[in-house]
Parts: sequence; structure tokens; C-alpha cells
Amino acid sequence: MKKKFYMTTLAAMLAGSACAETGVTLFGVIDTGLEVLNNVPDANGNASRRSHLNSGNLWGSRWGLRGREDLGGGLQAIYHLESGFDSDTGASGQNGRLFGRGAYVGLAGKSHQVTLGRRNNTLYDYIYPFDPTGMAAYSALTHDAVLAGRADNAIRYDGQFQDLEMTGLYSFGYDGSLKDSGEMAGAPRIGRELGIGLRYAPGALAFGLAFDQRHGTSHASQGIADRRLAAGVSYSSGSVISYFGYRWFAPTSPDMSSRASNLYWGGLKYQATPAFSMVGMSAYTDTRGSAADPLTFALLGTYDLSKRSSLYLLASYASNRGGSNLGVNGFDEQIVSGSNQTGVIAGILHQF
Repeated sequence: MKKKFYMTTLAAMLAGSACAETGVTLFGVIDTGLEVLNNVPDANGNASRRSHLNSGNLWGSRWGLRGREDLGGGLQAIYHLESGFDSDTGASGQNGRLFGRGAYVGLAGKSHQVTLGRRNNTLYDYIYPFDPTGMAAYSALTHDAVLAGRADNAIRYDGQFQDLEMTGLYSFGYDGSLKDSGEMAGAPRIGRELGIGLRYAPGALAFGLAFDQRHGTSHASQGIADRRLAAGVSYSSGSVISYFGYRWFAPTSPDMSSRASNLYWGGLKYQATPAFSMVGMSAYTDTRGSAADPLTFALLGTYDLSKRSSLYLLASYASNRGGSNLGVNGFDEQIVSGSNQTGVIAGILHQF
């Protein structure tokens, strides 16, 4: 009995030592809210109101593990596993992936790192800081979800040079959930994604720039590439931060030129008290060669109950003009065609 006790104690001590050496961190977010939408089509296609619980309104609900091991000489082995889920149902997010928000391993030095696996695209990491809401629901993402895209099968480099950050990404097939959508013999362009990003933040003024190119995910569409170039700027003055962003989008296929557009957004964040902040923003899509140019407005109020728990109220209005069909949650999402839409979310967020 004593021997069993000693062995159990030793195993626990060794496990604790290994965790300390590798610096394993468990982290997560649970974000759930009640959303109310108008002009949602019912079973007969008529405008109706919908109320439902929704997950990931400010931050995507998730849990994960990250860690590092010191290899000596300033070199570390790093890993990151992050699983998204719907907190209102418990279902896995990102099309059922176990670690859909990120899964990678790599090597890191003092100011450089290289990783292999599933990563955020360069638009996500280098442009989201310039959205007033941090790419929450009812943000610039309403107009273009690829601004928060991810890439499977990716090699990514990140470097820090004092106030300048840069990244480069190459994916052999950005969506591994689709059959034959990448890493195909004799067809290297299927699902290929390329991205670069720069961010310069010397002080109160910050700039970001990112480019992303995605190829089609089939033999027929591999020659077609969606190209996006985005830029953002923010300026902090006391308790107010102002933001402006721009995204250019153009597919390479002439048959898809009607999708080409320019997206503009801007807004302000005001830290009224240490616990309460307010955000106001607007976003506008200018579809080239078309009058279908939707406009959205959003307001966000956040109250921190503690360092880890917050209450929030988020509201948005989507105005459709010239035949556009944008809901507060995205194009063609839960909206009667040709209608405007209002959405409101009240929720709670907890970090751990």
C-alpha cells in the first residue's frame, strides 16, 4: 500500500514538473447571448421576427491548450490547440473540427517563429485590431467573413522588429473539410492560399496592411483566385480610440467580376469608466459596376463585472439599396430579400 502511495506521489510530481517545464496553459472563452432579428423569412417566406440564443457574439466560444519547451540558445518548441464550440448547444464549431480555431506546432526564437498546421489567415490577425468591435458580430465581418478566415495545411512565418510586425503564410489546401480540395498530385493550385501582412505600431498611431489570395477548391475552379487587400489605421487619444479600415476584393475570373467590391468601415471606442466601454461603427460595401451597395450601423456597450466576466449589449441595422441582400449577420443570412434588418444581442462572456 505504501509502495503504491509513493509511486502515485512520484507520478504526480513528475507530471507537475513536466507541465512547469513545458509551460502548458489551459484557456478558454464562453460567450452566449439572446439575439432578436426582424425581417427573417418564415416557412412561407414572409417577414417574421426570430428570437434565439447565439454563441460567440463578441468572442468565439472556445477552449484550448498552448505551451512551449525551452530548447536552449533562445530557441523554443511551441504548440497551440484551440477548439471552437457553440455554447448554446455544445456542438463543435468550424464545421465540426476538433481544433477548428487553430492547431499548429513550430519553433520560435526571440523575435521570429515558424509554425505548421491550421492558422488564422493574415487578414484575420493583421486587420481585426482595426475593427472597432474586434471583428465581433455586427462588424466588418458582416460584409466579408473571409476577414476572419483560417487556413488548413499552412506554413506561417511571424517576425517582430521593434515596432514592426510581419507575417507570411502559404497553405497547400486551406479547407481540408472538402474532399479533394487541396494537396492534390498534379494540381498544386487547388485550395492554395497565400498571404502576407505588416503592422506598425510605434505609439498612439497604428497601421496594418494584409494581402490574401485563395484559389478554387476543385479541378474546375483551381485557376480562379479571390484576391483581397486590406488596410487599417487606429489612433488612441486618452479614453477614445478611432478606427478606419478598407478592403479591396477582386476575383480573377471575368465571369465573377460582379462580386468585385470595395469595403469601407470606421468607428470610435470610448472607455467611459474602467469597467464600461462603448463602440459605434459603420461599414459600407461598394459593389463595383452595381447599385447593390449595403450599409450597416452598429453600437456596442460592454460592462466588465470582473477581469474575466462581462455583460454586453450589441445592436445593428442593415440598410439594403439597389437590390443588395445583406442581413446583420451577413449576405443572404436570415433576411427577406430586399428588406432592411435590425438585430439586437444581449449576452454574457466569461474567460478562463
